[in-house]
Amino acid sequence: MKRYGEWQETYTGKFYSMDPRSEEVRIEDIAHGLSLICRYAGQCKHFYSVAQHCLNVYHDLKNLGYDKKIQLMGLLHDATEIYISDLPRPFKISIPEYKQAEEKIEKAIYEKFNLPFNDEKIHKIIKYSDDEVLYNEAEILMNNIDNWASSKPHRKLEIDTDLRDMQEVEKEYLEAFYELTK
Repeated sequence: MKRYGEWQETYTGKFYSMDPRSEEVRIEDIAHGLSLICRYAGQCKHFYSVAQHCLNVYHDLKNLGYDKKIQLMGLLHDATEIYISDLPRPFKISIPEYKQAEEKIEKAIYEKFNLPFNDEKIHKIIKYSDDEVLYNEAEILMNNIDNWASSKPHRKLEIDTDLRDMQEVEKEYLEAFYELTK
């Protein structure tokens, strides 16, 4: 069957980001890729991976008492970034084509792991935790905290923002995934 767009190399194979298929989604690619991508477009005090951020969201959802399905969705909430990278929020919202591509990939990821797509209630839960983790990260990792994060009321969280070895973070991410899906 003819595919739309070009394929890209992944850690374990290939993926068509403009024609995503769930059978091409692999947790190994997600864990590996996210452990190598730096949050905040690299504008933080030290390297802090998207995988660490996702682990913090997962732990927050777990601490809040949400079920394993929602915890898994929190762990995977930025998985699209391994295929199409991420854009800083102010820029991302001005490019509707990016959001459309991201949604197609997210749908393939959720289908792969038997998760509900477009469940607005769950999306709000994950977005709340994502933002809470973001504000806590910013207080620790950003130099210009007075610009935005300190003006947002948020819960104080115990999160891991240490400079860590990417292989260690990748392993922890995979362990969390397998714990949630066993």
